[in-house]
Amino acid sequence: MLSTSLLNGFSILLILQWLSVIIMDFLKIPFPSPLLGMLLLAVLLKTGIILISAVEDICDILIDKMCMLFLSAGVSILIYIDIVRAELSPILLTLCISSLIILAVTSLFLETVLKKKSKGGNSGVS
Repeated sequence: MLSTSLLNGFSILLILQWLSVIIMDFLKIPFPSPLLGMLLLAVLLKTGIILISAVEDICDILIDKMCMLFLSAGVSILIYIDIVRAELSPILLTLCISSLIILAVTSLFLETVLKKKSKGGNSGVS
């Protein structure tokens, strides 16, 4: 792992983030620019425009340090623990209902895809 590969990879990630912010500001649509940056990175990696080796080292480091990114969220929960306790019932209810909705939608989607696949025959890879 060379420092130049880290710098190059970090530069690529920052440029993609910068481009995604510019695109979202120009389009004026409510879409998170970091997510667009990740989608751009995925497309560029898939098409071979950016090589995996160009960003692999910096991504490994960022993944290793990811727990530090969640530290501020944990501290915020501790700071506002009285509010979280007061609103615990609505929070838990929302989590349960949204989890059930996600489970139901995912199940229905998977069932639909599997039915279409079985009707179309087994010509594809199983």
